[in-house]
Amino acid sequence: MSNLKEFEKNYLESIYSYPKQFKEAWEKSTKIQFPFEYGNISDVIITGMGGSAFGGHLLKSVFSDEKILVPVEVITQYDLPGYADEKTLVLVTSYSGNTEETLNIIKQAKTRGCKVAVITSGGKLKNLLSSENYPGYVFDAKLNTSGAPRTSVGYLLGATLGILSALKLLNFNEKDASETIKYIDTFTKYLAKDSKLVVQMAQKIYGTAPVFICAEHLTASAHIWRNFFNETSKNIGFLYEIPEMNHHFLDSLLYPKEMKEKLSFVFIKSELYNARNQKRMDITRQVIKKSGYMDISIMLSATNKINQAWELIIIGSLVSYHMAKIHGANPSSNEFVDYLKEQLSK
Repeated sequence: MSNLKEFEKNYLESIYSYPKQFKEAWEKSTKIQFPFEYGNISDVIITGMGGSAFGGHLLKSVFSDEKILVPVEVITQYDLPGYADEKTLVLVTSYSGNTEETLNIIKQAKTRGCKVAVITSGGKLKNLLSSENYPGYVFDAKLNTSGAPRTSVGYLLGATLGILSALKLLNFNEKDASETIKYIDTFTKYLAKDSKLVVQMAQKIYGTAPVFICAEHLTASAHIWRNFFNETSKNIGFLYEIPEMNHHFLDSLLYPKEMKEKLSFVFIKSELYNARNQKRMDITRQVIKKSGYMDISIMLSATNKINQAWELIIIGSLVSYHMAKIHGANPSSNEFVDYLKEQLSK
């Protein structure tokens, strides 16, 4: 077997392991013993970069209603906001444990007296867990055979939900988790058995830069798909959210005229959206068609927000994987990102 075939096999196995990743991370993170003072938390800051931020993005997107009991912010920068203090929980997430932005945040969190929790698979963050006695979840990424942080999304989301549930900051319980695990396991097995849908989608998008159009609880999943398309497929992709895009984007469709051959639009639809956003989605698609652009539409079928979010993550992961195959690209590699990190380290 060639190296590329081995990379493809490992990457696909990682995607199919999402349900097991989620189950393992949820079960272990909900058993973390937190110090007594962690019972006095007023707000949460989740910090991470790239794939390591997926858990935070999904939490904010899917549970932005009454299920989150305190304000939550996701930081993908070097610095904490000015309001972070001793009542703030800073949930520090890094797959490698060596992400420089994240390590800078944890230093600031210590200086500010913030409460800190950690999600990682090793590196410097794992060492800090011991030396600073921080509570957290260190996962063995054995199920993520690709080695790419993005295909550890099951670990990252399971641990994020588990930690906040254990701290009683999120209304998501064992029954909810079990139902979600069962659903994503069934959905993953369905697409593993019949890949025609995702292969056809990749073939239709091929040769274009897709523009993912989403709303509400599916924004984070669309963000994840866009990231997968960039990293896995080595393909440019963009993301816009309804209703905000309706207030500026549509009038940009005229120029440059050559873009009609370069862009495709992927409409991510849900009957769980606000009725006005559903109408906006339909009208926006009409405008795209009238402007001469190619488009496709995906209707999510699950009956609750978190399962729809997982549907889209699994579809996006597999479409991106098949696009990498069409390109003859290694789905696990990150050549230019690695180059950037090497240059920054000098």
